[in-house]
Amino acid sequence: MARQIVLFGGTFDPVHHGHLIVARCVAELCLFDRITFLPAASPPHKARAAASADHRLRMLQLAVEGDEMFDVCDVELRREGPSYTFDTIEAIRAVEGPDVDIRLVIGADMLEDLPNWREASKLVDAAGWVIAARPPWDSRMDEIIAHCRDRLSPAQAKRLGESVLVTPLLEISSTDIRRRTGRGLSTRYLVPEAVRRYIEEHGLYASSAGETDD
Repeated sequence: MARQIVLFGGTFDPVHHGHLIVARCVAELCLFDRITFLPAASPPHKARAAASADHRLRMLQLAVEGDEMFDVCDVELRREGPSYTFDTIEAIRAVEGPDVDIRLVIGADMLEDLPNWREASKLVDAAGWVIAARPPWDSRMDEIIAHCRDRLSPAQAKRLGESVLVTPLLEISSTDIRRRTGRGLSTRYLVPEAVRRYIEEHGLYASSAGETDD
């Protein structure tokens, strides 16, 4: 049986309990043995991260420490330039071999923009997918899949639609955590305690009080 690698990508600026709970839900419902968090160095479709790649990597490592279900891959942080997912899959296959079973976990908000990603059509065929659709995104899935059908093949859009997994609604966002930190408010219970202490010790997000939504 080919080795399976399940990748959960994102900026993780910072990682929070919402990320971790969704990842565990996906692992349990899809019977995945392990999920690998994949922090992006320079996301091509988002603003530059507030914290450095080294800080975001370390916070992820602290967040999953001691949990055998999770690990962290720094392949995108070690590569120069924008973090294109298709390039990441090609890099992993070059190391693991062409038969490695790669699955990608993304949120429904990212699915809406997927047709604009680099090599989008090839990317859809290059991996298996899990679309984590927390409310209210689950109610928009027909609309989002129809949008994908305009840019991808009907078979690809159908496969993405069949990959949707409804996950818990947690009103936690990295943007809000950065804002709260910048205003001197507590982030206890929003992020793992080790992450909260790391943010405090390194003075991260101190200037994020007036940040707009990302």
